[in-house]
Amino acid sequence: MSDFDAPGELVSRADLCQGIGDYVGADKLMTRAFDVQLAIQPLDMPMLRFLISRQVETNLLAGNFAKAEQCWKRLLALQKGKLASDSREIATTLVELGIFYRGEGKWRQAQMRFDQALTLQEKDFGTNYFDYAVTISEKAILYALQGNQKKTTKLIDKALRLAEDGTNNWHECVALVLRRKAKSLSEWRNPEVLEPYLERAIAILSEENAMPHPEIRMCLSELADLGLARGLHRRAERLYVRSLQLTEPFMGSKHPDAITLLEKLAQLRKDLHKYNEAEAHYRKLLAIHKQTRGSTAPEVAHAMFSLGALLRESREFDQASTILIQALEMQESLHGPNDDKVALTLYELGSLHQSTEDYSIAETEYKRALKIQEGSENCAPLAVAETLSGLGMVHFARREYDSAETFLVKALTIKETELGSTNPLLVETLLRLARLSDVQSKTEQASGYYQRADALEL
Repeated sequence: MSDFDAPGELVSRADLCQGIGDYVGADKLMTRAFDVQLAIQPLDMPMLRFLISRQVETNLLAGNFAKAEQCWKRLLALQKGKLASDSREIATTLVELGIFYRGEGKWRQAQMRFDQALTLQEKDFGTNYFDYAVTISEKAILYALQGNQKKTTKLIDKALRLAEDGTNNWHECVALVLRRKAKSLSEWRNPEVLEPYLERAIAILSEENAMPHPEIRMCLSELADLGLARGLHRRAERLYVRSLQLTEPFMGSKHPDAITLLEKLAQLRKDLHKYNEAEAHYRKLLAIHKQTRGSTAPEVAHAMFSLGALLRESREFDQASTILIQALEMQESLHGPNDDKVALTLYELGSLHQSTEDYSIAETEYKRALKIQEGSENCAPLAVAETLSGLGMVHFARREYDSAETFLVKALTIKETELGSTNPLLVETLLRLARLSDVQSKTEQASGYYQRADALEL
């Protein structure tokens, strides 16, 4: 293996290790690749930063945050020793370290690194400098995550003003800051207000580029998220697909960004009742997690749950039952018998057996799910409401009307508390109560439920 080829070949081998979930092996190979690169081209900082970023990614996937932090610190120490006069390289690594700390919720350390980078950039290049404006926008996201709207708005507006006033046609800088503006203000602004920023960023980054700019895929994904928040499901679907098409060829299908996009697309297509496409996505996710995490990993259990829930909804009951039972056994082994994830899978099994009219089994599964949910501090109240509603419909099917009404009224009360009395998500429970009242000849009560449901559906 020649010196010239060594780092690239070591990275390829590290990718293979990472692909089968051998993160220790991948880390060792990435360390060797860095050391070889350092020996043959010690001043090629972009390449060294790339190798460090890959090593950081490996350690984050392994959950080794301390090792990931040390990787960035190693590069920073190297730059301060070998490139003490190159403020730009040092500042770039400081920003990367700030983003790393921000992602881990270490606000003080993140702010310190951003401030150190800004001081270097302003001292050596002034404020009329591409990287300076982008660093300010990264710091604005930090304030947004901390809930400081005033500082966020002040910084992001300053960054955009600097970018738009910059010399030498800083179109790319404007685009990067626009994306960060949408990201930082997403906590306080309506989606329709933020969408133009991302659309403008995509338009700028798409101009005259033979190779897609790396941030286009992220802009597309974030624009899809905003569309989904507005209920524009078809638009969101198209944007997720475009983002995934730009992510997989360059990052690989096993990259965390590709996996996240595939999960979002699978869920969206399930919601749109595109069951064949959604099933293909969930099966692909399951295969990826088995290959990268091992067959007994929590990610595999979750992927099996998602696939089983989809098959249950698309009425593929035999397949769904087999997969959900496997998911349940894995979850009980991984998390214990009283975990919220176990309760969700029991609810899905209860819904399945209710659909196949196996009411005794469905009731047992619902009751066990409800017991776990009611004993949990973290369980969402709406999940409890759905389980109560399921139990209500089991008793309804058995003509045990008093019990059915008790469960359904409890479910409605929880939903009203959580969602308000005028939310359209109450309609299903109201209609169930209306039908229950009808079969008991409670005409006036049934009419009241039907009227409420009709009003919410308008």
